[in-house]
Amino acid sequence: MVLIEISILELILSIIALTGTFVFSVACTKRKELRPWLLIYLAIAIGYLLNYLRIFVPILEEISYIIFGLAICLVSLTSMILFYRTFIKKTNLFRSNLHFFIVLTSLEMFFFVLVNLMWILLVISLIMLIQIYFKQRNLTLLFICFSIIAAILSAIGNLLILLNIGGGQEINIGADIFFTALLIATGIVANLENTIRKTENKYKEAFNRASFYKDLFAHDMNNILQNMRSSSELLSLFLKEDRKSEEVEEMANLIREQVNRGASLISNVRTLSNIEESPLELKKVEACEIVHKALEYTQSNFPKRNINIRIESRFNECSLKANEFLLDVFENILINAVKHNKNPEIEIILRVTRFIGGEIPFFKFEFIDNGMGIPNDMKQKIFNRTNGRSRNEHGMGLGLSLVKEIIKKYGGDIWVEDRIVNDFSKGSNFIILIPEAID
Repeated sequence: MVLIEISILELILSIIALTGTFVFSVACTKRKELRPWLLIYLAIAIGYLLNYLRIFVPILEEISYIIFGLAICLVSLTSMILFYRTFIKKTNLFRSNLHFFIVLTSLEMFFFVLVNLMWILLVISLIMLIQIYFKQRNLTLLFICFSIIAAILSAIGNLLILLNIGGGQEINIGADIFFTALLIATGIVANLENTIRKTENKYKEAFNRASFYKDLFAHDMNNILQNMRSSSELLSLFLKEDRKSEEVEEMANLIREQVNRGASLISNVRTLSNIEESPLELKKVEACEIVHKALEYTQSNFPKRNINIRIESRFNECSLKANEFLLDVFENILINAVKHNKNPEIEIILRVTRFIGGEIPFFKFEFIDNGMGIPNDMKQKIFNRTNGRSRNEHGMGLGLSLVKEIIKKYGGDIWVEDRIVNDFSKGSNFIILIPEAID
């Protein structure tokens, strides 16, 4: 009767262990740092299952003990690796941590040969994991620590049974029940922690986005309003002094330009927000037509600038996998090329070629200008929202952030090089890759 009850209990334990392994494996699909523990889970579950099946095949009992020992060794090895990565590798080998690691490893290797004292390996692993937990505050790791405590109790129970000391079997059974329950609990906690992390990242991104828009409007709109106020004051003064109509017209144009700039800012923010919050629907787009629209728009926005734009392309058609935002991409690049150019004659070359990247064919667009150029340390930063304000007080961050987001959605890439190699002051070359639309 007792044998039947124990066998039923062992069957339940093996089912719980297998269920816990499955639940934990779901969490491991999304969290790479937990994957080394999955093999340990699997070994434990197989060990419990073989321990139950020994009723039918006695030799499986010895095999289950070997697998449990392997699981303990894996716990020990995983703990050592995690401890090394957390305290030693990332802290440039601080002596205290290094000495602690060497002592623990030496003890571990010493006790490794003592099969009946394998629980000491678990104690050493537990010490390592507790230190790691206080460093990382990882809730899943805390439940793994609880599981190891239960495993230590189970190992002590086995040791008491081997030494014929009373109470060993009760401790062993109780610890096994506690341990297998923790296996499922750890899997559930790992999955819940995934959900919490995903939610935290989502709200963190939303907060960062809101902060960006707030800072953007506080900075750029303040500049726009300040420029409009100064221009309106000068205009009022000119009218009182009966100045020439050219001067009055110039001030009126400045005010009009600032109004357009504010409208463009609002439009860009709305566009960027829409792009980030929802996926883009891509379709076949004829880029050559959009290029000519962008060129016309750029020329009309700077009627007083001497702009010479030359197209170098052997293609009559450039079919891209994109959408209507492609016009925003080309306009942003061209307008920046004009704004940040102090030369009396602005020269822009738009070179179009085909580029094969792996199995995907791209069209390559190069916008080569003779403007102020971009220093090497700013070539990556200008595409970041918060760091793209170096070329003048108005900055380039929003426009190029918008361009970068759109190009990423297309599955393409964008970067900037010097027009003349190793001499950024001679102008820039903005390079855009966009996948070709293949029927």
